[in-house]
Order: sequence, then C-alpha cells, then structure tokens
Amino acid sequence: MPRTLIFALCSALIFCQGVSAEIYTWTDADGNTVYSDKPSPNAQRIEVSTPNSMEPPRPTPSYNQNSSQADTSSSTQSRYRRVEITSPANDSAVRANDGNITLSVAIDPPLRSGALLRARVDGTLGAQALPGAGQTQANLTLPNLDRGSHQIEAVITDTRGKEIGASSPITVHVQRTSLNQPGRLNSANQAPRAPAAPTAPNVPAPPASAP
Repeated sequence: MPRTLIFALCSALIFCQGVSAEIYTWTDADGNTVYSDKPSPNAQRIEVSTPNSMEPPRPTPSYNQNSSQADTSSSTQSRYRRVEITSPANDSAVRANDGNITLSVAIDPPLRSGALLRARVDGTLGAQALPGAGQTQANLTLPNLDRGSHQIEAVITDTRGKEIGASSPITVHVQRTSLNQPGRLNSANQAPRAPAAPTAPNVPAPPASAP
C-alpha cells in the first residue's frame, strides 16, 4: 500500500477517534497492511501522539482597510476649503439690461483639472461650466437672468456631476429694462414716432432782373 495512503488512513483514524483512541496495525493473509481501532491477533499497537489543535481562522473583512483609508484620504483631499462669491455682493442690485451677470469666485485650494465650476440659480444647476486649470479666482457669466431677485450659488462638481463644494448662497436683484416699457425696440407698447416734417414744394427761381 502506498505510504501516502497509509498516512492518510492513520490521520483519519486519529481525528475520528479522538486523543484517547488506540490504533492497531497488522498484515493480513494477502500481504496488505491493515489499520484499525480494534485489536487483532499479531497486531501491533501504534503510539498516537496528541493531535495539534488550532482555532478556526477568523473571517476576513469584505473590504481592504488600506484601500478604505486611501479612499477616505482621497475624498478629503478632493474637498475645497473655500468656495466664495466675491462679486457681486450679497443683497446687491445689479443693472444689466441684457440680463448677463458675471460672478467672481474665490477658490481654495485652486480649481483642479477634472473639476467644473458652475452656478446654481434659484435651485437649478446651470449647464454652463468652467473647467479647472489651477485657478484661485474665476469668473463665471450667468446669461439672460430675468428681472427681479435671484438666489445664486457657485458650485464645484466633478465630470460626472457629483458635487464637491459649494459657496454660501447670495441674493442678487437684477435690474433690466422691461419688455413692456414704452419706447423699447420691437415692443408692442412702443411709443409712436413723431411724423416727419412735410417737404417744402419746389419754388421756381425768381426771373432774372433786366439790365
């Protein structure tokens, strides 16, 4: 019988019967080596040592601790300490007949590559975006705002639209010419123009005086 098989059988008998079990071996009539926990004529007792005991392995966590720490560190580094609208001032009136308002925004740390600076007006995030290129100061134009008061925020997002940082909201009161104001070009209520002065009729030249 191969030694590896014999060793496996011994091991199985040891663990199945416990520490106090006795193991016997002998050779049968066919020349085969036999192992058993029951004695037999001409059998030899095998000294069994106490098997090693070990605790079952603890389950490993489903996440990698180093990876989790790296993700946390990366998330912290991706945040911005300062995103602030420095102009126009909060609660200020801005004259803009075309409705275009320019925001000046201070950013710290600088606006990184892959980040986008956008404006949120009255709770709606604008589609216009300024890509990051290491700016600490950035200007962002808001086109065609309606007359009246608006709440505005500067927002930094990644390319997937996830918000990374945002300023405190400011209120801006836009002043622009009303569409219904008389005299505005193409307005339905445009004031009528004064009629043109009539052209004087042709007057014949006086006759030449006699010599």
